[in-house]
Amino acid sequence: MQAMAGRRESQMSHEAAVVSPRWTPVLATRDDLPKILALYEQVWGPGRSLDYLGWKLFDAPFEPLPPMLAMDGNACVGLYAVVATPMILDGQPIMGCQSVDTMTHPDYRRQNMSVTLARACYAEAARRGFRLVYGMPNENSYPMFMKHLDWVKTDDMLRWVRPLAARRLPAFLAEPANRIIRAHALRGEIRSAIVSRVTADTRFVVPRAMPVAARCHMDKSAAWLQWRYAAEPGGAYQTYLTGDPDFPDALIVFEEIRETGVPPVLLVQEWLARDTHLRLKAMKGLVALAARRGCGSVVLYTNDPQAGILLRGALFLPRPGMPIGATGFGPVKAKTPLKQGQIVLMGGDKD
Repeated sequence: MQAMAGRRESQMSHEAAVVSPRWTPVLATRDDLPKILALYEQVWGPGRSLDYLGWKLFDAPFEPLPPMLAMDGNACVGLYAVVATPMILDGQPIMGCQSVDTMTHPDYRRQNMSVTLARACYAEAARRGFRLVYGMPNENSYPMFMKHLDWVKTDDMLRWVRPLAARRLPAFLAEPANRIIRAHALRGEIRSAIVSRVTADTRFVVPRAMPVAARCHMDKSAAWLQWRYAAEPGGAYQTYLTGDPDFPDALIVFEEIRETGVPPVLLVQEWLARDTHLRLKAMKGLVALAARRGCGSVVLYTNDPQAGILLRGALFLPRPGMPIGATGFGPVKAKTPLKQGQIVLMGGDKD
């Protein structure tokens, strides 16, 4: 009986620890950055700097929404982070946010921490007037967002690929095939296009973009592009500009992804233009640039059906990507665009 009572007491003590954890949800400040960096390194390993996390989590030039932390004394043991994102909803500017990072210290798992931090973050977002949160959860976090955070899957972010090199062919066939692919790609070359590396001093000039059919999309202002690409510590972005530099026809932001042993991939982040004709022309010009650089493919992520039509015209092929989910905040939650195709995303709209 004493042993049974001891086991029951131990079980009750364990349950109390789970129900009443030692940690507390706290809204982060910049002073917490060293603790936040320590958590990133503990959970995901090295590879980030204080400058990078400061830029990502605190420096967006819009309404700030700092991450929600789980603090156990002076130690940061959990984090749920979003990036404040300017958006257009039904023709009007709103503030939304992208869910980007969720992590729990290994010693604090199975305590419902991520759900608790996310709910606290959403309450703060609603208090500050944010309208919605969106994201592309991975297979591990997808059930949590859908079951416990009231998210709805709105669409799929497809991976569009323009191959520039023959794959899985014998060498004697691959070489002539590659010459044909490259020659065809170069037919779209725009010799007057301006290609520039993005630096901290880059000032973006945004084309007078054509209307977007979806209810909700990102507000691609010069200020947003400046923060997203020019201010990122360690960023290696480039721009492809056609037309008058002061009144451009099209603007594409891209980066080259290089890995040992394979041709580089040209990854498109932004694709803006004054009309569909100029947009398609610019993309074909970018494909020609990628061919000249010896890239193996050009890749762009989007769920925009209008963009998809043009991409097919540039010989891009759709491949499976990742699910898009979202939920709304506050009294106008019922008006959140959660049906398929109501939120349009492009490349750099995902973390």
